[in-house]
Amino acid sequence: MQDEQPTMEVKHALYDKNQLHLTTTIVNEYHSSSVRRQAGIAKIMKSTNNFDHKRLIARGWVKVYKGCLQHIDGSDYAVTVRRFNVEDIEMFKREVELLCQLHHPNCVSIVGFCNHKKEKITVHEYNRSLLYYLLDEVRETLPWKKRIEICIGAARGLHYLHAGLKRTIIHRSINSASILLDDNMHPKLSSFGLSIMGAHFKEKSKPIQTDLVGLVHYLSLEYIKDGIVTHKCDVYAFGIVLLEVVTGVRFFPIPKELMGKCVEENIDPKIKGKIAPECWQVFIDITLRCLEDEPDERPEMGEVEVELELALLLQEQVDVTNINSDYTLFSKTIIIPKSEGNFQYVIGLTEQETVCSDKEGKVVRQKSHVASDPQAEAIVKRQRRENILWKDLVQ
Repeated sequence: MQDEQPTMEVKHALYDKNQLHLTTTIVNEYHSSSVRRQAGIAKIMKSTNNFDHKRLIARGWVKVYKGCLQHIDGSDYAVTVRRFNVEDIEMFKREVELLCQLHHPNCVSIVGFCNHKKEKITVHEYNRSLLYYLLDEVRETLPWKKRIEICIGAARGLHYLHAGLKRTIIHRSINSASILLDDNMHPKLSSFGLSIMGAHFKEKSKPIQTDLVGLVHYLSLEYIKDGIVTHKCDVYAFGIVLLEVVTGVRFFPIPKELMGKCVEENIDPKIKGKIAPECWQVFIDITLRCLEDEPDERPEMGEVEVELELALLLQEQVDVTNINSDYTLFSKTIIIPKSEGNFQYVIGLTEQETVCSDKEGKVVRQKSHVASDPQAEAIVKRQRRENILWKDLVQ
């Protein structure tokens, strides 16, 4: 109990700081003016060498190219060119409209756009994705503290979308490929083509029923089961990103080596031994809370932001006295993927030297949900984590 009081004081201080940051962002949003201009198709085609396949750097909902434009002074600068399918005009319009409203350091900015009859294109500042840095073997390792900082920035951007505008924006495409990093490893949310507007920020959040879209392994149960979308769907997807950050493995699909295995045993070898137990306890706890089955049990992104900042602070404090030695994690966190058909889902069970049990020592879980996806015609089953009683093994 003596250690809890200072921790709570730190959390309150972080909450106050983040609320001030969000309020400042909201004020700046209404007073800043950003010139958005249409870009000529000829200039864009020239910048990508007529959409040369050698310039293609990503393929998904849109094709993404690396281009090169010129400043007024004649100097070159790299840009990302997102080429939409002509049939996806609504996605294109949505992305342009949203990006012209967003004014936040953790949201990607739009340089220009092209609304040509046969081409729908947006042009952005050039950045590589978090996924690229996590999986690429050639580039230098992302240190553990830098990974937490990236997660904090991404959480801050998502918090802004959920609570920093007149209306809640539900991103619907949060994953490690949609979080971009600039030259200073500063994170920026991107890929707003699937985003939708939620309730007014003064009103209570209301579920929205919509078609199922997005990378299925980042989708929450309620979305796949009933097509119901709230901002808590973004929180679930962010939990998957946090797992990817610490394992260095993309959960798309869930790799076999992590199925039912302890996360601590599958931490990215590049950062193995660099995570302090005090930091890890906070980091993995907020990760698992993001992955709760019930939307109401998932935290708000403001809380996720605070918990990640606390995790970073604890890591920095312990590092001061532990310069040369590697850390050892004694906790056990089990990731249980449930799959059937084309789908896999993640359940996290923490074991801070504990097991799941009732008074008789038996594991208690409710019946599985059964959900159907009309697009893939697959049946999905997922266990719930409710009513699990924890029995401490360490007396």
